[in-house]
Amino acid sequence: MTERTELGLEIEAGLREAILHRKGKVALESRHVEPMPAAEVRQLRRSLAKSTKDFERRYGIPARTIEGWEQGRKIDAAHRVLLKVLAKSPEAVEAALLEAG
Repeated sequence: MTERTELGLEIEAGLREAILHRKGKVALESRHVEPMPAAEVRQLRRSLAKSTKDFERRYGIPARTIEGWEQGRKIDAAHRVLLKVLAKSPEAVEAALLEAG
């Protein structure tokens, strides 16, 4: 029989909690990040970069993706969070990217 590790036990506990949450038996803390309207994406991008290509070079998000957002295409949850952080503290994102190499 395989030894059960601490990590494995934590994963099991997390899965049990997720199942209970799915069944409505426990409430888990969560946050909903509202989508940023296309005009706001455009305004943010323009405040941080001259062009979508410049924005791509600075933050690693493809220019075509940004162009799509500026035209109203859906923004996934992770990118919604990134855009919110960029709107509040672009220096924090730039510092993190510099540290990441």
